[in-house]
Amino acid sequence: MFQLSVDPGLNSGVALGFYDATTPYQLIKRYQVHDGLEGFVSWMHTPAAPYEVNEAVVERFVSVRNDFAPDITGIPIEGVIRLWAWEDKFPVYWQTRMDKSALVGYPAGAITKAERQRVRFDFLKKHDLFAPGTENDDSNDAICHGLISLKRRKHMPTLKKYWAPKA
Repeated sequence: MFQLSVDPGLNSGVALGFYDATTPYQLIKRYQVHDGLEGFVSWMHTPAAPYEVNEAVVERFVSVRNDFAPDITGIPIEGVIRLWAWEDKFPVYWQTRMDKSALVGYPAGAITKAERQRVRFDFLKKHDLFAPGTENDDSNDAICHGLISLKRRKHMPTLKKYWAPKA
């Protein structure tokens, strides 16, 4: 199964992963797509975009009461992905930014957005899935969404590789 995971926005993070009945999630390629909707649509029509997608995992925009000026640039990209999925007949698993905590859970001391991001990125680093630099923050988060989706669906090879208790 080729899984496309997307953290849409002005700068969209995209990750293409693979898994099957016996293979845990493996990162194939990561992309950092700029310029919002126009950039995403342009990227989709380049040779760099994946030619085979069996499912998508997408962070859906949800307004939070304390968002003074919410960034809604990801919403049109959600629509493009929904159309792509409909045309190519693959399912989309929607998640919110609040779902990111399902990756590993946050310790009590991780209160700020930056502290919580560090916890997630340390997990990715531990498994050689992390790309350094703020330029890669969105693609790192896209990988988190892909893993969280497989964790929630109890994909055993992925659970064993990334969350198995250490002996």
